Amino acid sequence: MKILRILSYGDPRLLRKSEEVREVDQHMVDLVRDMFDTLYAVPGIGIAAPQVGCNLRFFVFDMNRREEPGHRSPVILINPVITAQEGMVTEEEGCLSFPGIFVPVERASGIEVKGVDMEGKSIVLEGEGLFARLIQHEMDHLEGMLLSERMTKWDRMRLRGEIRKIERTGRKGHA
Repeated sequence: MKILRILSYGDPRLLRKSEEVREVDQHMVDLVRDMFDTLYAVPGIGIAAPQVGCNLRFFVFDMNRREEPGHRSPVILINPVITAQEGMVTEEEGCLSFPGIFVPVERASGIEVKGVDMEGKSIVLEGEGLFARLIQHEMDHLEGMLLSERMTKWDRMRLRGEIRKIERTGRKGHA
């Protein structure tokens, strides 16, 4: 079990657009395992590869992460593309790269996403609510977009001190 360091706001690697995954090698298999170990050790439901310093288009998530190991539902989505969106809703959202910060963010209320799994099999997922929000949030990471870019001007001003502290001190609580 290896807990990875989650990059915090201010790390320039978070701003890069991720590259397509061309092959699943042993390094990626190990990285995915470590990302799930990390996910189960932090207060989140998803982690994108850029958040652990890997500039590849994939993320892991588990909507049941708080369950016992036998009841969890780990999912990896490689080279994902959102293929449909519907409705809009504004709800509170946080990010492991912005620990302790939660702000209202407008997102599509329902989505469909396509990608592949570790064996290269096609995956099509659709859903609403927290699932739709999670997928859109992780997709933002793959595009180099951070929660700060989704904040209103008011929220950026209101949280300026906290955001600067995150940028200055980095992540001390999660690996």
